[in-house]
Amino acid sequence: MSMAMAIERQRSGLVLALGLVTTLGCRQGESEAPRSVPADADASALAIAEVSEAPSEAGPLAAPFIHAAATSFAPASTDIAPGDHPPTGAQVADYDNCASCHEEIAAQWRISAHSFASFNNPIYRRSIERFRDQDDGPARSRFCAGCHDPALLVDRAMDAEIPAAEPRAHVGVGCVSCHGVAESTPDGNGSYTLAASPIPIPELDDEASIERHRDAMGPAREQCGSCHRAFLGVETGHPHHLGGTDELGPWRDSSYAGSKLRLDTPVRERHCADCHMPREAAPGATDPAIGADGKLRSHRFIGGHTWLAAMRGDGETLARVQEFLRGVASVDVAAVELDGARHLLGAGLDPAARGRMVVDLVVRNLAVGHRFPGGTRDAQDTWIALRVLDDQGRVVASLEQDSGEVHRLRAGVVDEHGQLRSAREIERFRAVAFDHTVGPRDAVVVRYAVELPSDAVGPLHVEARLLHRSRALELADETCRQSKTKQGRAFLAATSSLIGQDLDPCVELPVTEISRAALSLTGGGRGQPGRLDHERLWELGVALSHQVQERLPEAREALAAAELALERAELPEAERDAARARILAALGAIAARQGRADEALEIADRIAKLAPEHPYPHLLRGRALAKVWRWEQAVPHLERALAASPGSPKLAAELATACGSAGMHRRALEVSAAALALRPRDPALLRTQALALQALEDPRADAALEAYFVHRKPDDQPHLASACGERDPACARERVPVHVHE
Repeated sequence: MSMAMAIERQRSGLVLALGLVTTLGCRQGESEAPRSVPADADASALAIAEVSEAPSEAGPLAAPFIHAAATSFAPASTDIAPGDHPPTGAQVADYDNCASCHEEIAAQWRISAHSFASFNNPIYRRSIERFRDQDDGPARSRFCAGCHDPALLVDRAMDAEIPAAEPRAHVGVGCVSCHGVAESTPDGNGSYTLAASPIPIPELDDEASIERHRDAMGPAREQCGSCHRAFLGVETGHPHHLGGTDELGPWRDSSYAGSKLRLDTPVRERHCADCHMPREAAPGATDPAIGADGKLRSHRFIGGHTWLAAMRGDGETLARVQEFLRGVASVDVAAVELDGARHLLGAGLDPAARGRMVVDLVVRNLAVGHRFPGGTRDAQDTWIALRVLDDQGRVVASLEQDSGEVHRLRAGVVDEHGQLRSAREIERFRAVAFDHTVGPRDAVVVRYAVELPSDAVGPLHVEARLLHRSRALELADETCRQSKTKQGRAFLAATSSLIGQDLDPCVELPVTEISRAALSLTGGGRGQPGRLDHERLWELGVALSHQVQERLPEAREALAAAELALERAELPEAERDAARARILAALGAIAARQGRADEALEIADRIAKLAPEHPYPHLLRGRALAKVWRWEQAVPHLERALAASPGSPKLAAELATACGSAGMHRRALEVSAAALALRPRDPALLRTQALALQALEDPRADAALEAYFVHRKPDDQPHLASACGERDPACARERVPVHVHE
């Protein structure tokens, strides 16, 4: 059988299977949809009836989403607009012209990660040079260049060898890369179009020319997503599509983007620049970008790059980055299992008990609008360290990186053999075996086990620390080793000569303490300063809800304890109602996941009374009904939820699936196509769009189905992840959502 025939047979079989699923789902919804609501119906039934009107299936057909054609710089998504003055690499690399006025901004940028995004960054250089060593590597490396080396890309210099002394390789992401952009899209891999006209230089005494200069700056605020989202595919030498860095996706579904998918304590909506380019004072500077308040938009692009600052010997920037990181996430000692019994917040345990102790540590993403840690999640190195101290402060038990297998918040990516790759060997990436990074405002449980010695003098104290290092040690070793080669030394010398920066890639990586928590094993279960017991137990319940189905009773136990703790708390009525609504929301989500639709609907009614303005009850009802295939009943609630969170592709995918399963194919197409404009390579949305077109007998269905096949999860992903577990016990452990480290 030929490869083409095999693919076609696979396609036909999958299309048939998808069609059967859709048909069965539709019929299930039709059979369970209530025809009328009796007068004595319960509140849940009434709530369903109130929004039971289905969206109209009449009117013109929505245009399906179609991926943009490949540009001449493919596999980068970068392009240049038509025009008489397309930018050259020298123009893209130029920042001196801008610095002649914007001296302070240029000085900040020159020491930023954006400035060191190209071959002048030893970490990136190690990764891309290995990528370029493969067959057709230089041409394929254009995929990197759209975001890291735009000055080289526009001159098509990436297709050849890059000399160490090449100035364009020491600029990174400069002024024109953000401000000389005509258009940006959220597709990723550098999905922006450079303007083909130069930015007009203003006359400082001519207000009109200054306005023309400002107007020509381009949509810089929207530029972030075009590069902070990346993917691999056939064009980059990989056998299939594989999503990578994605800061934009989690942000769009989060409270920071205005989405209401989580019933949480209120947070202020924030864009990328609000966190990474805050307004800061510029005393003594004369930069014209300084406002009347004496501040300008920071161009330091502070994130998590502590190692880069240390390489440059820049103590001030290192201090800024570490201050930025502190408190963005929290750790809590939330439960202790000792002497065969489990004690939430340590309450009721025997202080004299010794032996094996299992501790539940809750890590919560408090202030990061994307996953934490973000960026290249496979190369991150954030971990939890645990110590147990006696009454004299002596360590009697510990689980730290030099004394056991600590839990690391990172993604595990495997190669074609199921071998974990931790040094950014992008050319070998094939599948994600696990991802332990934490979504915005979400929480996870880390379970540690230690042996308490029988002679340890109490009271004992458990101390947990959340620690951050910007890159994995495997990648650090590779980077250091490469920097000592002839080529590595040549690039370091060129960086020193061209931009006056001396880098030491072998410097020790700084470690930043992000959060710390402690619990005394006295049995009293005393709370932590500034933390209420019901909030800690709610976080524990949310974290435990990510477990496999058979372990969800542990999450219910924590949330039930949270309700009891809330009853004891002395709070104003409004705060009490808000806290109870959050606890109920977590319980409702668990009930929906377990297929307990009636329980979830009853909980949704209770939440609606406590938080009448919040759309979460509709979201919970929709999810609970969809879980048991009551599609027609689910659709109106999901419609209400999406109306409150119109920018959430995740919620749009849920609604589109429900609409398609209920036979509302026009609406399924409309919702999925609109959401694909925000998340263009989402397989769930691509699948729903294709099936809707197929059901509507639209001639564009085949092309839409092909787009889905290109981007769906590859068939060998579970096999590769399983192979990882078979060859590496640590990988097998990490594939379990909540597991024990000891």
